[in-house]
Amino acid sequence: MNSWGARPPSPQAVAIAVAAAVIAACASPAALPPPPASGVGTQARFVLANPAGLLALDDAARPLGRIVDLPPQSAPATPVVSPTGKSLVFALTQQPNKQTGFGSDLFTVSLDGTGMKPVVSHEGDNVFYASPRFDQTGNVLYFHRRAAVITGGSFIGNQDSLERLDLRTGERKTLLKDGADPAISPDGSKIVYVHLNQGQPDGLWTANIDGSDARPFFKTKDSWWYLQAPRFAPATAAQPSRCEFIFSGAGHAVSSVKGPGLAHLNIPSELFLAPCDGSGVRSVGQTGDDVVPAWSPDGTQVAYVGVGGFFVLNLGTQNVRTLAQGQDFFFGDLVWLR
Repeated sequence: MNSWGARPPSPQAVAIAVAAAVIAACASPAALPPPPASGVGTQARFVLANPAGLLALDDAARPLGRIVDLPPQSAPATPVVSPTGKSLVFALTQQPNKQTGFGSDLFTVSLDGTGMKPVVSHEGDNVFYASPRFDQTGNVLYFHRRAAVITGGSFIGNQDSLERLDLRTGERKTLLKDGADPAISPDGSKIVYVHLNQGQPDGLWTANIDGSDARPFFKTKDSWWYLQAPRFAPATAAQPSRCEFIFSGAGHAVSSVKGPGLAHLNIPSELFLAPCDGSGVRSVGQTGDDVVPAWSPDGTQVAYVGVGGFFVLNLGTQNVRTLAQGQDFFFGDLVWLR
């Protein structure tokens, strides 16, 4: 993801994407996904947001079609399904707006492709919204805001914050500074997020849901060169009080000295699982590049795309299945619907 989201792309992802584009240019044109079709999202097992659109995928990761016809030269990202399971909220970057310039907005759309409308619109040039997350009720939305700081025509840096929007009243407030990629604990009491230092990830932090008591999440001395995408495991009937989350990280070390939070080359990326009390962490598998994990509804598996493949990790056995391969799967943000 680029400057409009919480996660800048690693050089690995850029290099792979460029290579894929060169190969595609020299080969026969790839088949486009099917056009939007009414109700296609309601038939999907997965939704994948990437430059091709909001793609509905079946249980074998085959494209069923685009959920909705997005504006030309736009790109969706960071979708999340509402607690009702009937709609999505996602970030959308479009061509520059005549009044507010270049940026990204948050939109909602029903899974059947109807009712697309903005939820949060960028208010100025180089303002980007991404990574929406619902509370348990579906009445409150948390998200990341990034605004470029321009002084005298020169880029100085970014202002990053986590915001809270009450969807019933429209009341909005800033919860936390220097945060991105939020995740809400199953009981709704805590927020875990990527803490930023000069716009780069420097660790996972946690805070109360009202933004108070912000602090580093881990009680251990674990650190990473780069990390992203914390995602809490779903509460299920089998494990109603389960509280742990998965995230993607690279350059794991156990030390009191943290490395810089820069994107990386030739450092393996892994998925890590951590309990909510911050007492430890364990790797559950390598992924080849930074990925965005998506939990299965029963909490036993995690899906992700990267390096041209769609993969499903079984957390019990740590076996990885390749469901599909192709140019749609070099990067993207997944939702596992059912």
